[in-house]
Amino acid sequence: MKILFIGEHSGNSFIQYQSLKKIYKNVDIISPSRIIFSNKIFSYIFWHISPKLFEPIINNYLLHKIKNTKYNLIYVMSLEFIGLKLILILKNYTEKIVAYCSDNPFSKRDHKRWDLCKPALRHFDLIVFHQFSRIKQAKRYNLKKTLFVYPSYNKKLHSPPKMSFKEKKELKNDIIFIGTWFPKRGKFMKKLYDKGLKFKIYGTGWNKDRYFDQMKNIIVLGHVNFLLYSKLIYCSKIALGLVSEENLDDITRRSIEIPAIGSLLCAKRTKIHKKLFIENKEAIFFKNANECIQKCKKILNNEKLLKKISFNGHLQVTKKLKLNVDEMIKKVVFFSLK
Repeated sequence: MKILFIGEHSGNSFIQYQSLKKIYKNVDIISPSRIIFSNKIFSYIFWHISPKLFEPIINNYLLHKIKNTKYNLIYVMSLEFIGLKLILILKNYTEKIVAYCSDNPFSKRDHKRWDLCKPALRHFDLIVFHQFSRIKQAKRYNLKKTLFVYPSYNKKLHSPPKMSFKEKKELKNDIIFIGTWFPKRGKFMKKLYDKGLKFKIYGTGWNKDRYFDQMKNIIVLGHVNFLLYSKLIYCSKIALGLVSEENLDDITRRSIEIPAIGSLLCAKRTKIHKKLFIENKEAIFFKNANECIQKCKKILNNEKLLKKISFNGHLQVTKKLKLNVDEMIKKVVFFSLK
């Protein structure tokens, strides 16, 4: 089977490409973001003014790369670059075309990012989401060909890492959060900080927070690569899995990656989290910042229970549910070609 993958050469997109390549061998990759996001001005225009201004450039770039190659499946992760004109043309080069959308094309959080692709959504043979809320929203846009899958982890990247004693000591934390700053996350973390909870924040954008100067001693700014990400979580007793409320999320990849790596997941009590994990046996949940503080303090004072819940969560994700990326890819391809 011959597959074209349209997505990034980095991050979680590249993880899915590597999985496709490992399973199905004959996979090409094209990354249209290179012609937009390598230029800061272009990137700003795309996100804040209109991505439609770049439609001719994107279409020419992709079609030039494809040439006259025929595919059994086109697998799209860079959904924001696929407009109506392009998807209608791409259908001539493939039997089926599927989109895996890890974000929310129906929300306003990402400004103009999804304006180009929205008219094209109904022409995909299948659109895959890992949020139940997206499936409901998709129906409002008359998108009937959708599939829900749980977020997945990568066996090599998201597993207990090999580390020296010195490295473990340097990266040791009681509680950690790794992720991008958003206003609601800033308010949440400030409440934890004010109540004396000991934690560390790693991620981008936190310098925008109004309380950054007060909290900067516990914030490490910048992108966290996969290796450091796994090490930081592994060396922390508790890792927070904060969903993006601005994006109407009810689960996040971290909800799966944290237990897979071996740390204790502390996340918002959502329907999907409750479906995946037995509360207080495989993960701990909270309704608000006050409950999060209470739960974390209690579990940190009970080392035996902390280790037991961490182990059970790891077992649930890796052995019972088997939520690794390879299994997810097989499911997506099966339903795409069905």
